[in-house]
Amino acid sequence: RQASSSGSDVPPLADQQRFWNAWLQQYREDQPLDMESRRRRDEVLARIRSLGLASPRILEVGCGNGWLSGDLATLGEVTGVDLADRMIEAARARYPGLDFRAGDFCRMDLPADFDVVVSLETLAFIEDQPLFMRHLAERLRPGGWLVLTTHNRYVYERRSDIPPPSLGQFRRWTSRAELRRLLRPHFHVARLDTVLPAGDRGALRVLNS
Repeated sequence: RQASSSGSDVPPLADQQRFWNAWLQQYREDQPLDMESRRRRDEVLARIRSLGLASPRILEVGCGNGWLSGDLATLGEVTGVDLADRMIEAARARYPGLDFRAGDFCRMDLPADFDVVVSLETLAFIEDQPLFMRHLAERLRPGGWLVLTTHNRYVYERRSDIPPPSLGQFRRWTSRAELRRLLRPHFHVARLDTVLPAGDRGALRVLNS
């Protein structure tokens, strides 16, 4: 989970860091992995396997405590980055053979030769989303792949179990069209799916019944 710059409606970086350290401690360290996260994990791993890459270099942006990084490491060499410094410490302890770095991704000095960049549920918490997308692209070698999941605004606006943003949390969901616009300057979209259309309001209440 990262941030890039600050603004009047954006919590200071230190507040965002405190929020994500606490959130990840509660939902990733002290709880079993929820069904939605397992589904995203399985989908991402399947997509990367389908690329047929031999021992790819993988960068995970927004790696939290490394809960996905360990699985990614079965496919290739993994570097994980996250704003939540305490959770990066937990990731280093859990997976001492992997490269974990704490800080703001958009200000990190990282190589530009990764075969795959993975980012799960991070884009919505970024203030400058075009800048974030550009930095994702710049970390890839020519012909590299981005595997990204993010909150679908149509779906999340139709979920009654989503609370308002907490203190220290910035949140901006994207629509399918907005996501395409963010990707277009840097990527060719090979596939774009809705993995979890799990809403209980409006049309999604009918769909999911």
